[in-house]
Amino acid sequence: MSHFASAIDCSRRLGDVSGGAERMTRLHLAMANALMQAEGYRSERLGKALQDARLAAANTASVELQCDVALSLAPFFYATGRNQDYLTLAEEQLANDANLVPAAYLSALWAAKGIAHYNRGEQPLAAEALRKALALIERVEASRRILFAGADQRLSAQEYLSGSLIILGFFDDAVEQKEQLVRTVSQLDKPFDLAWYLLAQCEFFAIFSQYEELLETATKIVEICERHGYAARRSSGIRWRGHARSHLGELDAGIDDVRESMVLWRGQGVVFHSADKSCALCDLLLRAGRIEDASQVLDDVDALVLDTDEACYLAECIRFRGQIAAGRGDLTGAARLFEAAIATSKRQKARLFELRATTQLTLVLARQGRVNDAKARLQSVINTFETRYPIVDLIAAQRALDALSR
Repeated sequence: MSHFASAIDCSRRLGDVSGGAERMTRLHLAMANALMQAEGYRSERLGKALQDARLAAANTASVELQCDVALSLAPFFYATGRNQDYLTLAEEQLANDANLVPAAYLSALWAAKGIAHYNRGEQPLAAEALRKALALIERVEASRRILFAGADQRLSAQEYLSGSLIILGFFDDAVEQKEQLVRTVSQLDKPFDLAWYLLAQCEFFAIFSQYEELLETATKIVEICERHGYAARRSSGIRWRGHARSHLGELDAGIDDVRESMVLWRGQGVVFHSADKSCALCDLLLRAGRIEDASQVLDDVDALVLDTDEACYLAECIRFRGQIAAGRGDLTGAARLFEAAIATSKRQKARLFELRATTQLTLVLARQGRVNDAKARLQSVINTFETRYPIVDLIAAQRALDALSR
């Protein structure tokens, strides 16, 4: 950031010499990429850098620079929960410039669209857009790829595609994306790309119950981020460290980590991924029997996303409301909330979230004496999954079903 600030100052003194507008656009965009990681996606200085880049790009005839600006704006839009606004911007850019820009830019625009759909809870559309992005990037040499939110564009597209596939319940396809990530990261040498790659690994360690590996990997992420000043990634690393510790017998320490992660993330004022992190904390608080604390966490995230289109974890938020109701003895209210979570999951094609909500619903139905209904509902959902991997949520669902059959 210091070097880019000096370069911008020098460039201002040069004025229009040697393509001043293009040079200034590139410098402001470079500064924006650094600010995203050092200060977060809603940093005031980031907003100014992006605005300066837009103004400079308007004085150029470069379609590529216009795309660069549109892409750099994406995380800023995500951070404010304006995903539909960003989709409109990206679609206009694709409609106007699809035949004028290199494949690397087309790929990045499709990836940016996919992430916006992901944030909106539109996982089928997200997966489709991200697959298009990855197909396009196959035609681009590694040296010609561009940065997206500070990372190699292939890395970010593959991570979001694997996340989308997990929510959709296509676990084997998600693992295939993970294996491609392994091949991708072998071509990369930047610590930021490594941190992003390790975060993708964490999600898989979690769904496979590999908590020792999860703890080791999350600890590496935190170390890398603290060394290089990656505030946003540090938050995510601490979250996964807490998840691992909670499953390795340190529930209170895990809660402290996940809460710190959420405070760091929310301290940047961002909307996207806030519900995800809040649900992670809520889950641990409920396991610790801290029902009122969990309820407060959900109240806070509800207030954050109420006026936005951030809906990726909407079904999970409703499910945790159901668990809170069940913990307070309100079985009727809990059943209604679990049914609402299931309906939301089905609308979004989020089979993983449907499985979790149905598993929780069966516990309530059983307590109401509706054991046969509970068994039928859960078996029906379990049967929709085909995977050769030991997925933690499927194992929990099967255990619940076995308990109902005793």
